[in-house]
Amino acid sequence: MRFATLAFGVAVAALAGAAEAKPVLMPQPVSMTEQPGALTLTGPFRANVRGCPQPLTGRAVARLQADVDRLRGGPASGAGVRLSIHCRARDAGYLTLEAKEAYRLDVTAQGVAIDADGPEGMLRALATLRQLAAPASGAAGLPLVRIEDAPRFAWRGVMIDTARHFMSLPTLKRQIDAMERVKLDVLHLHLSDNEGFRVESKLYPKLTGSASGGQFYTQAQIRDLVAYAADRGVRIVPEFDVPAHTGAIVTAYPQVAAQVAPNDPFITQNRALNPASEATYRFLDALLGEMAGLFPDKNFHVGGDEVSDAAWAHDPSIQAFVTAHGLANRPAMEAYFHARVRAILAKHGKTVIGWEEIAATPIPTSVFVQAWRMSNTISATTAAGHPTVVSAGYYLDNLEPAAHHYAVDPLDPEADGFTAAEVTEAAKISPLAESAVRPLELKPLPPLTPEQARLILGGEGELWSELVSDEMLDARLWPRAAALAERFWSPASVRDPDALQRRLPIVQTELETLGLQDQASRARMVERLAPGHVQPVLTFLETVAPVRNAAHNHMIRAMLRGQAHPPPQDLNTLADIAPVDGTAVRSFEADVQRLVTGDVSIAPAIRARLTAWRDNAGPFARIARGHPDLEAALPISAEVTTLSGLGLDLVDSLTAKQPLPDAVRERAASALAQAKRETDASARPMFAFVHPQPPADLIVAIAPGIDRLFEAAQAAR
Repeated sequence: MRFATLAFGVAVAALAGAAEAKPVLMPQPVSMTEQPGALTLTGPFRANVRGCPQPLTGRAVARLQADVDRLRGGPASGAGVRLSIHCRARDAGYLTLEAKEAYRLDVTAQGVAIDADGPEGMLRALATLRQLAAPASGAAGLPLVRIEDAPRFAWRGVMIDTARHFMSLPTLKRQIDAMERVKLDVLHLHLSDNEGFRVESKLYPKLTGSASGGQFYTQAQIRDLVAYAADRGVRIVPEFDVPAHTGAIVTAYPQVAAQVAPNDPFITQNRALNPASEATYRFLDALLGEMAGLFPDKNFHVGGDEVSDAAWAHDPSIQAFVTAHGLANRPAMEAYFHARVRAILAKHGKTVIGWEEIAATPIPTSVFVQAWRMSNTISATTAAGHPTVVSAGYYLDNLEPAAHHYAVDPLDPEADGFTAAEVTEAAKISPLAESAVRPLELKPLPPLTPEQARLILGGEGELWSELVSDEMLDARLWPRAAALAERFWSPASVRDPDALQRRLPIVQTELETLGLQDQASRARMVERLAPGHVQPVLTFLETVAPVRNAAHNHMIRAMLRGQAHPPPQDLNTLADIAPVDGTAVRSFEADVQRLVTGDVSIAPAIRARLTAWRDNAGPFARIARGHPDLEAALPISAEVTTLSGLGLDLVDSLTAKQPLPDAVRERAASALAQAKRETDASARPMFAFVHPQPPADLIVAIAPGIDRLFEAAQAAR
């Protein structure tokens, strides 16, 4: 437990830069008033509960106490601290979009008082109290504060793809624990795709056999997971993708499959259900009914995305059906299919949600739409009267840093997409590139009307798992999901990226102390690469990040070269292990900001960090010999050494208030330009596949911090 207290002490000293630590909260509340002093934690919380359901509240308080003990290095002895909890209503809307989540929290010298509108408000208040109790918020105890808070959006989610890589039940529960701590409330599970069907079906047992590699959740495990999430105020929304992305289904039950062209090299991508066959709808009625019984949430996600033109073009029965029913095109056939699926799910008491393709033809306004390809979509879906969940700009598998996603507001119809200049650039590359990019070109649009804005339910971060294994999930989801939690909960005015970067490492350290295993998994993966010699690799990984926007996906690159069935990609390279938003990088950038704004007291800490990075090149090179995955990164290691050495020169120049020597200026400009070229190679989706990528698919993540030092040294001339 001493490690947790030490870690927070280091984080506060490095990042807060103030004699007295301020509360570090994520998400930021609607309002917070601070008073001098602190409430000493003399012992465990002594809860007095009124109006809140039991045993839900008792379990929540027990989790709070266990977490506070872990954060502070063990239970405090003494009489304890009074904790008064009042729920104004039992709330029939618990675990729905109508849940009452507002709360008021007072920490005074006499104790803690929570006044919540409903049970979910109680859970959200305890999440805030948990963060207030972390040592980063004040070593003496709880800061004296009055907080009034409520979410901006009701749908604050993350999607985890369990189909392409199976995620174990303990791994999913860890994510739910972390979600509770940052007030995320929807776990969208993508449970079927070409690679697998992940839920036990007693009606169709072949689904979880050879077509899914035998990796699936039993129905008992699903019920356990749903209950576990509900206890923490998290809804689970299941997704069973139809009619495309159904390779596992049609492999197990080919009688519901559409015929595809003989010898189609992309048969896996083009396989789909047969929408013209009544057998398909009998199958779906039974299967979706069985699945609906496992998930109590009213929303049921049917996917509906990416039906290829080839999926139905070669089946005579489908062509005959299209002619007989006067269907004009493939979208019309899709519309017919989804109307049948909606009727099936309505019979089972479910409201359909699907990816934005389902809105290509008229659908009832009761259908929820998930906008994923570009922000312009939200204008069309809300104008048509559809409740909309925004995922455009929040694709975590693109491996963009937290600040990138944080800048995208769910209500902004121009926040994410391709510019006209990028479409022009794509046209110069090839007709194929232009055809991929042009439909996603952002058009200038007016802001949403108040009526449209009310139809935006919230946002959801997506994590597709083509390149995410079970042991990688914690690191690929966090801490960026915490930044999204703030974007979806806090007022729109809370958007300072510098404040985010100062708080994010502290929040991540807290989440790690409370159970996330990203550091442990990273160490285990490094041990496989460099048995017995992990430290030089771990030090190197502090300085780099993986390339972005699927540039590391070698399978896609192979398919673009015409290889229909590339072999599975090894997920134990440095690019798979490197953090997207590393704590060391964010701490370094925060320190640099302090230095360039005049706080020279931080200079020794910056020098120590840069020296360690510079001097790591030799040890890294020695253990890399004979290990191809490590040898591939030697050019990047050399760049880190060069930039770290230049950083030391820049710090010396700034602290001595001396002009930067011309030789240093020229070397810094050249090295930073190279790092920028390598970063820019994967800076945008689609384009990442046509640009050569840096060695080992790694970018130098410390380069922006060095560049900030360079700018300051230049300005000081």
